[in-house]
Amino acid sequence: MGGSIQKLTIGTYKDSNYDRRIEAGAFKAFINPTSFSMTYKSEFTSDQPEGASKANLNYSKTLPSDLQLEFLFDGTGVTEANSGNKLLNTIAQKLGKKDAFVKTAVKDQIKAFYEATGELSGPIHKPYNVILNWGDFEFQGILSEFTIEYKLFNNEGRPLRAIGKAKFRESISPELAAKIENKNSPDLTHKRMVKKGDTLPLMTERIYGDTKYYLEVAKVNGLINFRQLTAGTELQFPPLDKQV
Repeated sequence: MGGSIQKLTIGTYKDSNYDRRIEAGAFKAFINPTSFSMTYKSEFTSDQPEGASKANLNYSKTLPSDLQLEFLFDGTGVTEANSGNKLLNTIAQKLGKKDAFVKTAVKDQIKAFYEATGELSGPIHKPYNVILNWGDFEFQGILSEFTIEYKLFNNEGRPLRAIGKAKFRESISPELAAKIENKNSPDLTHKRMVKKGDTLPLMTERIYGDTKYYLEVAKVNGLINFRQLTAGTELQFPPLDKQV
């Protein structure tokens, strides 16, 4: 039997250093996106003379990448309980099992998403920087665009289903970017999602190149039984000089 489905989660951070986390799971997708796309861009300069038909392009810089995602916000309840099983849903309805359909209003789902990604936060006077995690995928940036398309309504005109099209722009501080260029840098805080079969010594070796730090990592994450890790758990692997 396979493990439980990992949901896309969004964590919020004060700035693009990503060293001061506000909330680990500020938003968790009710329904995972069916797909996502990445856009990578580079900027070039040209020394093409007047009248020439060909150009020699010189690399200038790599621009921040863009992540595009489509979220389905569903308030009917059908997709949240017994997802994909029409027979179970039909039986539940006939039996009058109201609790089988946990309905979360579309407006509340969208509000939770926007509060985590795009709404102005008073204490920091700007929207949060975010880290999106989905399985092995991780993206650090800010929400640059969010479009909502309402698709289904009840008799009172309230939306029952909507598609949210979100675009995130990569945003990483110069200090963090310099550290990321050396992916094994011991002074970089790493955040990793536990996968099935992972052990703390194995994950520690991937990050630091040595298993000997796994006890320190266990302390930082408050792990009592570090021999049994739960898939989907986010662990912090701090800079070596900041371990306690």
